[in-house]
Amino acid sequence: MTETLAAGAVQGHCPACGWASLFVGDGGFLTCSRLECPQPDAAHQILATGEIEHIVQFREDEFTIRHPARERLDDALMRCDLHRHLASLPGPPMVLGRYRAVAVDGTWQFQRLDIQEDSDA
Repeated sequence: MTETLAAGAVQGHCPACGWASLFVGDGGFLTCSRLECPQPDAAHQILATGEIEHIVQFREDEFTIRHPARERLDDALMRCDLHRHLASLPGPPMVLGRYRAVAVDGTWQFQRLDIQEDSDA
């Protein structure tokens, strides 16, 4: 027996609260219907970025990576080649800052991003 969804309902779970409570709201925004959800627009925000590459923040003694959403599929995030590569280096491979990392012919190329640092990197 298949589950019947209400008009506008979306199969899947809200990335902020984990409930199967997503729906397509006004303007086509993917939204969580739970009043208790800490960020009802989380699914929309994730899908709206359009970024398909890794974003890396290099600091003096650490790095952080925002992985592309596709790496959640098949646990690819757990086998991230970029993370392994950066963790093997003795320090930042370039000037400190924020970069887009793109794999080209088996090597990583870094494109400097001129955006404000935020806490979600």
